Amino acid sequence: MLPSLLRLSCVLLWGAVLASPYGRPEAAAGQDGVNPRAAALKEFGDRTEAYMELHHRLAARVPPLLAQATAEQIQRHQIALANAIRSARPRARQGEIFTPPVVPQFRTVIRADLRSRDTRQAMAAMQQVPPTVAINVNDHWPANIARGTVPPRLLNSLYRLPEGLEYRFLGRHLVLVDSTADLIVDYISNVVPSVIRRR
Repeated sequence: MLPSLLRLSCVLLWGAVLASPYGRPEAAAGQDGVNPRAAALKEFGDRTEAYMELHHRLAARVPPLLAQATAEQIQRHQIALANAIRSARPRARQGEIFTPPVVPQFRTVIRADLRSRDTRQAMAAMQQVPPTVAINVNDHWPANIARGTVPPRLLNSLYRLPEGLEYRFLGRHLVLVDSTADLIVDYISNVVPSVIRRR
């Protein structure tokens, strides 16, 4: 079964595909018969799984937390794990997991969700989103900035992540966060429109 993001994005995009010069099924699928949107989503899923495999390998080398760990011990563990991941991915850059071919699907689903709400609902959905600050892959989540949650209805429409990774909003950006290491894994810039317009 296709992931829910693919199902929704295909519904939203199929009309535009049919109206384009590339709307014929054989053109949309490409010469090798593979739907490029499905291929992009599969690559995204493969990359999130590969990241978490790396995370688990490195976590096994970091001293484990005790059941009754203090806040200070938890923070030390978090920093040690984050440093190990940074060392293993020293050249990690934006777009390595949210690859360019998959980004339009996330933009389409998120913007369609916001447009489907009335203005009050849309604003309420984004009220927890913290202000935009400068971020980089491999940085910790900015200090003293709350993690903007993704509304449940929208979350159900996005590609399901492996346990340990989360979607979060930071300003207009969609951020992929390693929740245990408190690390920014990748992000899509300006995925939330500056003005929310209804259909």
